[in-house]
Amino acid sequence: MPKWSRETWLIMGVVVLLIGIELIIIQKVVLTKETTLFVAQKMNHPGLAAAQTMEQLTGSNNHIKPLQLDIKDWLWKPILILGALLIVRNAGKN
Repeated sequence: MPKWSRETWLIMGVVVLLIGIELIIIQKVVLTKETTLFVAQKMNHPGLAAAQTMEQLTGSNNHIKPLQLDIKDWLWKPILILGALLIVRNAGKN
């Protein structure tokens, strides 16, 4: 396994910290219909077969509602802490 440099750890820490800040700001993620279909196919969702049948009959994919993911209130805290730890880990070395 290759050894990571200090700059790599710093960049990872900054990216994780920015993702944590973004999770504070957003409250809900709405996926597109194509992404919702992809997730439903991978999860073997039972409503997908009915939606695909309706799509074949009508020629429209309006029967599939976009998936909405609610961001939990506590999720941003561990991500911010992880980003800060990665940055501090980098700061301690010479």
